[in-house]
Amino acid sequence: MVADTAEQQNDIKPLSTDEAYDILSDQRRRYAIHHLKQSDTGVSVQDLAEQVAAWENEKPIEQLNSQERKRVYISLYQSHLSTLDEEGIVEYDEENRIVNLTDAADNLNIYFEVVANDDIPWSIFYIGLTVAFSVLVGLTYAGVGVLQRSQLIIVTIGMLGAYTAAGIIQTIQRKRMELGDSGPPPELQWRFYSVG
Repeated sequence: MVADTAEQQNDIKPLSTDEAYDILSDQRRRYAIHHLKQSDTGVSVQDLAEQVAAWENEKPIEQLNSQERKRVYISLYQSHLSTLDEEGIVEYDEENRIVNLTDAADNLNIYFEVVANDDIPWSIFYIGLTVAFSVLVGLTYAGVGVLQRSQLIIVTIGMLGAYTAAGIIQTIQRKRMELGDSGPPPELQWRFYSVG
């Protein structure tokens, strides 16, 4: 049995970037993978469809109507689960209607940098921070105004503190943007944080 598991792991072909993006290009598949990553065991197609429908409609499962449940169930059953099964992301037992995530799903740990309309990407933030501190260090070194060369160490410590704080905040935000974290999928979490 252990040999079988080792063989199966060796048979996992890494997904290309294009394949990973193609799989994740569909919101319903992202939501399904997100829910499956949160589960330690197999999930019934019905339970999976209900959770995906709840996220799609942004309401609790109990408030879903039969049409909302059915639309997602049929879509998963007829299309998405077979696609994910063919790509080796899930093992789909059609007879029992149970879905299990495979080890190949780890290849889908792509970071989603979801940026709200009134926010800026982290890359631009770091460029701005670097420019601001470069100007501040230059002014301090030149002794302009109240800034003195002797304060260069204080400016440097402040700069390191700002970069450290930004790195910590970005790391926390990045963890919220991964598929399979607790709570709703990344794009729904971002909507929640940007509204709340």
